[in-house]
Amino acid sequence: MELIIFLATVAFISLSGVMAPGPLFAATLAEGRKNPFAGFVISAGHAAVEIPLILALYLFGLSFPADLRSYVSVIGGVVMLYLAYLEIRGGSSEARAGKALFTGIAMSALNPYFIMWWLTIGLALILKSTAFGMFGLVLFIVTHELCDFLWLGFVSASSSKAAAIWGESAKKTLTAFSVSILLLFGIYFIYAGLTEIY
Repeated sequence: MELIIFLATVAFISLSGVMAPGPLFAATLAEGRKNPFAGFVISAGHAAVEIPLILALYLFGLSFPADLRSYVSVIGGVVMLYLAYLEIRGGSSEARAGKALFTGIAMSALNPYFIMWWLTIGLALILKSTAFGMFGLVLFIVTHELCDFLWLGFVSASSSKAAAIWGESAKKTLTAFSVSILLLFGIYFIYAGLTEIY
């Protein structure tokens, strides 16, 4: 029963994090216009960064130096502005799995708040999973990643359906929304990083 309660807590906290509008959500919305399954590919890129980080925290309790966080913040902001630029320019109308995978990796590895989440809330959940041994850690990872895959998969499928039903007007609205989020976070990440550096 305690394990079930723990996993329910993990699911609730994970969903509250992944469902909040942010760079990953915006990128999934943009890619979803061209491919209803883009959310799953982006989630795979996200997991490629996230799972090794979870294991590292579990094994070593790694810390993330503040100065390195600042540089990651600036680089991440630049990447977000570039993705926003690609969306404004229009980019290719064809869906490319490679781009979606890169997006998932970049929006995770270059997001300082993603790292900070894992060093605070995420680390607390990892430590709680140790009460159930390696089995608890595996179930924790599966539950958390499943939340990411389900939500981002839903976002991209919804984006694709809206674009198909409402046509060009929906595409323009989705593009404007995703670009706005990317620009907002991109500028904020660069500003926050440079403030800490200087």
